[in-house]
Order: sequence, then C-alpha cells, then structure tokens
Amino acid sequence: MTTTKFKGLTFCTLAALFAAGQAFAHTGVRDAGDEGKASYNGFTITHGCAAGETGSESYPVIGQSALFPFGNEVVWKDASGAEIQVGGNGNGTISSATLNLSVTGYAGTSPFFTTQEIVDGAGNVRALLWKDGAMEPKLNAITAFKVTLPTIADNCVKSLKIRLGVINYCDMGKNADNDIKGPYKAPKDAFGRKIPHTSVAGGAQANVSAKTFNANSKGNGDNNRADWWFTAPYGGSRLYSDPDVLQPTYWSTLTVNNSATDIAKCAGTPVDVTVEPTGEAFDTYLTGKNTLPFSKGEANL
Repeated sequence: MTTTKFKGLTFCTLAALFAAGQAFAHTGVRDAGDEGKASYNGFTITHGCAAGETGSESYPVIGQSALFPFGNEVVWKDASGAEIQVGGNGNGTISSATLNLSVTGYAGTSPFFTTQEIVDGAGNVRALLWKDGAMEPKLNAITAFKVTLPTIADNCVKSLKIRLGVINYCDMGKNADNDIKGPYKAPKDAFGRKIPHTSVAGGAQANVSAKTFNANSKGNGDNNRADWWFTAPYGGSRLYSDPDVLQPTYWSTLTVNNSATDIAKCAGTPVDVTVEPTGEAFDTYLTGKNTLPFSKGEANL
C-alpha cells in the first residue's frame, strides 16, 4: 500500500500487479444467498498483504475483523449510491423493521486460532475478530461465519447488497502515526511456527523449510499495517478516515437474491439496493481495544 488501492480489477490485471509487488489482500464474500434463509458463509482472502514501497514482497495476513450492518446504524442506498434511508428497513426493502443478520462466528475454521464475537449491550453480534495465526501469502483462506438473510419485501428489489466492513491485518500494534516505523514482528501460524516463503519452480514447491518471514527492525513500510475493504464510512469516522488505506470504490459484499416469483410480480424495473454500516458503527465496535493486538490507541487506526 503506497497511497491508493485499485478495485474492480480483472484477473489479468491482478496477476500483473501481484507480479509487480503491488497486489492487495483482496477479500470478498464466498457465496451469495437467497432471501429469508440461513447462509453458512465466509470471507475469502485471496493473497497476502501489499508490499508497497518495501519492494516486491507480499506479507502474510495475520488477522481480520469484519463489521456487519445492524439496526439503525446503517444507511440504505440505491444502485446509483443515492441515500434511501438511514436506519429502518430501507423504506420497505425488507420485511422486518430493521436489519438483523443474527451473526454467528465459528472457531477453528481458518489460519487464525482465535475467533471472537464483538457484541453490543443487548448481546447482538456486531463484528467478528480473527487472530493468533497467519496466512502464507501465496495461499488462500476462508474465515467462516453464519448469518440469517432478510426477507425482501419489495418485489421490485431484485437483490440486496449487504456491505461489510472488512479489515485484513498485516502488522501488530500499529496506527497511521507509527506504521512506517519498526519493528515488524515475524508472523507465526496458529501453532506458533514461522511462516515459510514459498515459490513454484518446475512444478515443485521450493524453499518451504529453508526460508521464513523474519522480524524486520525497519518495519514493513508506510501504510502496510492493514488492508481496509470499505470506502469512507457514512457520516464520517474518527478511527477509519486515512485516505491512504481507504478503498475508493470497493466493499466486501454479501448479495441476497430475491425470488424469481416475487421479481415477476414487479410492475416496474427491478433494481438493486445496498445497505452498509455507518461511521458511528465502525467507531463503536471496531475500536482500538476491540481490535487488539493489531491496533494501537484510539485514533487513526
């Protein structure tokens, strides 16, 4: 991560960027789902953290957090990005009064040994945190979760795009003020083993045991503390406003499909609707304390 990130990239473009050392830990949602049903799902981490100005090295992802939209701390938007409603049910987009995905985390389903649920005062799971492990950057990983998808009440809404605030962590104890400074701690997997460098040459995996990622007294470069997979949160955010880490156009998105039977009843043109967490939700649940050991302090995370 030098100053910006790029979204909507084709496979060939991503491959070219990765070869040049400028790829990012691109993270999406594994599966779309049908309205009103439980979805056993997960985030897909498709490669390691960006190298940026430190060279062509791609660093291991060492943890992840994800914020889910809930209740009145959400904003509903149409396909153009225009605001439909803050809180509520998107002016009748879904059948319930507000959005509640009934999020559940799962243990032991990723390279990260620990999965934690971040809850509100009523016990609703608002975010998930994965830690105590690392993903070798040339592999892929899935961090599992379960949600119950809302029922789409408006027949002219063909799909609901649920935007999730996902962060892949690349370093520990960092914020915008200190992430250019060292040291970079040698990452270890869930069993406490160092993460190997791997390459494929002549069809054989090389250097699996001969070389590992090591500590670096100079750190791993400016803005390489984390990859954020969301744009500037609605209403602004005290903790998540760094333009060098924010994505310009991308969210990790869970698509909920309306039934073909209901869409056929639409007298107009079927449309897509999006819903995403507000900046207030980011600052309430993905706090510095809740995202330890990756973050430091309560500002400029």
